[in-house]
Amino acid sequence: MKLNIIILPVATLMACAEPIIEESDYQYPLQEPVQLVSPAGVSSAQPHLSISHNDQVILSWIEPMESQDALKFSILNDSDWVEPRTLASGENWFVNWADFPSVTPINDDLWAAHWLVTQEDGYGYDAVISTSKDSGSSWSEPSLLHSDGTPTEHGFVTLFPLQSGIGAVWLDGRNFIQDGEFVFENSSGELLGMGLRYAQFDSNGEHMLEQELNNFVCDCCQTDVALIDEDALLVYRGRTSGEVRDIHFQRLTGNAWGPSKVIHEDGWVIEGCPINGPTIDTRGDDVAVAWFSAANGRPTVKLAWSVNGGKDFSDPIEVDSEGSFGHVDVVSIGNGSSAVSWLRSEEDRVSLMVQKTENTGEMDPPLLVANINSTRPLDFPQMVYDGSRLIFAWTDIGGTERVQTAFVNLKP
Repeated sequence: MKLNIIILPVATLMACAEPIIEESDYQYPLQEPVQLVSPAGVSSAQPHLSISHNDQVILSWIEPMESQDALKFSILNDSDWVEPRTLASGENWFVNWADFPSVTPINDDLWAAHWLVTQEDGYGYDAVISTSKDSGSSWSEPSLLHSDGTPTEHGFVTLFPLQSGIGAVWLDGRNFIQDGEFVFENSSGELLGMGLRYAQFDSNGEHMLEQELNNFVCDCCQTDVALIDEDALLVYRGRTSGEVRDIHFQRLTGNAWGPSKVIHEDGWVIEGCPINGPTIDTRGDDVAVAWFSAANGRPTVKLAWSVNGGKDFSDPIEVDSEGSFGHVDVVSIGNGSSAVSWLRSEEDRVSLMVQKTENTGEMDPPLLVANINSTRPLDFPQMVYDGSRLIFAWTDIGGTERVQTAFVNLKP
């Protein structure tokens, strides 16, 4: 969102060498990264990776098309991206490096997608949803994800399979409207903030219900959801009146959400959004949650896990506390293993790193996936696991801005 945004300072970043692989003395449990030929065109950005229940990988991104912005997607076939398709395009889209669209497989046939559209008046924008019943071959006309109609911001959406339909969570600014006016405090002098909301849609994309999960959360940190059995596990960055912005966890069972719980009390006090949301993944009863914190002035990537399906979580381990820039992702590999990716600021570059970890707290050496030619935050790199490989997507500037992709095989 555009409210109270703070970007943490990092070292000045400059262009770096071309190769994606650097030599190292380590014997990695992960094999060397292999660059994939990206399906995305020049000036593409805002990548999103998703994966189906049968490990089909889908990449989506935003790409300019004449005077419009277009949402495109491609499917990974072995080591090749198939010819990309254009899902939708428009002249009035809200395009933002941190708040990106998505294309998400719900089941074999039903897919869902979302993107952001600016409102006609003011600075607000809306989130819209479109569905496909033929695995992305054709798409419905978009409809609003939310029902409030307020001139505020709606974004940082996560779509996920829910029973026979679609679930969605997002950050919502409607609470700022009091008696028809946009304000930051209510009549009692209490601070207002972004809310976290949830909606259900049927297989036709029809809006079934909507509810508020939390009325005061961090303004512009991404949300994330993972599934375990029939339950949905949600993580997001919370907020208190004292500006503590730690990571929260909430569970949906049936049609009822459980209480919000803090994963770990980092105690990060920051008077503005760090634009650094958490991420979650599951495999069997293994649940992994990764996030960024700079409590006490120490920028750190943290990882906590659960071995009982999210009933309780371990104390977090520190994956990286030396120049971490955050922008994390996590996948659960199974058998107590997970992989965490993040951005690290090193001398004259930003590096996309990945590290394999065990739920015993043991960590393998970090592996460089790519050097990113950037002097500013470009996006949130994406990572998924297809059963044998880690697939990555990120935005780079190598003469022209473009979404790049690569994979890393896990050693047997």
